[in-house]
Amino acid sequence: MSEKVLNEDWSDYDDRKIRDSRDAKYFACDESWEREYLIKKIRSVYNYERDTIAKAIDKCCESVPAPRPRKQFVECVMRRLQG
Repeated sequence: MSEKVLNEDWSDYDDRKIRDSRDAKYFACDESWEREYLIKKIRSVYNYERDTIAKAIDKCCESVPAPRPRKQFVECVMRRLQG
């Protein structure tokens, strides 16, 4: 499931991270725009409610230690959505 989301075009996300002098390979839970970006990215592929995705993100922010590799983080979120 996570492959569909990870294989989407993330170039606008990467560009913004680079502009902010941050590593695009990592997900920052404290950045609201990153959370919203991931919610929109997942909703573009799957039919989950926004709040359901936001809760999965919250849980993964608690369970995946920083720095959070994007791939590992998205996999965590998608596992939570499946379960």
